[in-house]
Amino acid sequence: MSDASMNAPQGALLVGPDAPKKPAASMIAQVMQDHGVHPLRQMREIFAMRGGKQKLGSNEYYSLRLYDPAIPMAQKREFLGQGGINALNTAMNPPIAVPTRSFVGNKLLYTQLLEQLGIATARTQAISSGHLSVGNMPVMRDAESLAAFLRDDATYPIFGKPYFGSLSEGSVRIDSKEGETLRLANGEARPIADFAAEVMDRYPGGFLFQTALDPHPEMARIAGPAIGCVRVLTANDGSGPKPVYAVWKMPAPTAMSDNFWQEGSLLADLDLSTGAVKSCIRGTGPAAEQLARHPVSGATLEGALLPHWQETLDIAVQAHAVFPEFGVCGFDIAVTHEGPKVLECNDNPSHMLYQMGTGRGLHNPDLAPIWDRVVDRQDKAVARMQAAMKKKR
Repeated sequence: MSDASMNAPQGALLVGPDAPKKPAASMIAQVMQDHGVHPLRQMREIFAMRGGKQKLGSNEYYSLRLYDPAIPMAQKREFLGQGGINALNTAMNPPIAVPTRSFVGNKLLYTQLLEQLGIATARTQAISSGHLSVGNMPVMRDAESLAAFLRDDATYPIFGKPYFGSLSEGSVRIDSKEGETLRLANGEARPIADFAAEVMDRYPGGFLFQTALDPHPEMARIAGPAIGCVRVLTANDGSGPKPVYAVWKMPAPTAMSDNFWQEGSLLADLDLSTGAVKSCIRGTGPAAEQLARHPVSGATLEGALLPHWQETLDIAVQAHAVFPEFGVCGFDIAVTHEGPKVLECNDNPSHMLYQMGTGRGLHNPDLAPIWDRVVDRQDKAVARMQAAMKKKR
């Protein structure tokens, strides 16, 4: 993850985060000045954590604030870089044992399945694509037909996102239509024809238009009118899916989605048993700050209780149980006045959210045994499948 500009200056659709960059000399100097950690020590620690299970990059060393001398080296060893996270997730969701990973990654098919099963989710109004066919759902094949849908048939507010994708890249919330103009949630306006052309140009393979959801009034009171999803991580070691951790992603004041890489976004660590905010941060690395109150609403953050908490955990467990072969799932859940709704399931969840939000490494003593049990279960499943395939030859 990295800090990035929030919106493309020339377009309506959200541009993804910049590629990670090597830490600037000024940051290395700042760490020495603020924490008394010599650059050579910083480099030694970076090299010590770049291999093995950690696979932690230099940019991640700084974004996770692992230069802090108050953190014992043994605890620093508990953190994973994105490379280490990807490797762990692959061990917990190995492709041979979890062939449904690509289905879960298909945002349309996955939410349609949840809807059919009676698991609350967002409603898809239509899709634009140059080639996809999705039964009776309206499909716009070109910019002209998409503009006609937005002008005549769409129900606002509406949320758009790519058919496949991550990190909220390409997402947009449209609050209303005024004549030939779309009013976006970040306050900007776009001509309908220009917006339709941008969508078809950037995402000709598929783009979803879903009825936009509004947060529960209590969450809106704290964090504003945009949906900030709760990320609930569930794990299944063979005894059934169970919640492991949860964080609340609060959008920046002018953001149209809740990804933490967007400048000004907040990330709250949640008490898994009560849904209470334990702590909240804004920013990463030396710029990170702990917040006692929301910077816009002024609402107290620590101790705030999220509504519908048990239902939020229950719907995550219920959704994971649809695909019990998964060892781990990261659910993005919107908590509305009607209750929680599953928006997406991440088969390769970025536990970086947990590490940043809690200040703890993923391999801490509380979580490491859970991952070990999940991996052991999947290793045995893979071995059985491989043995069965050999018998067929």
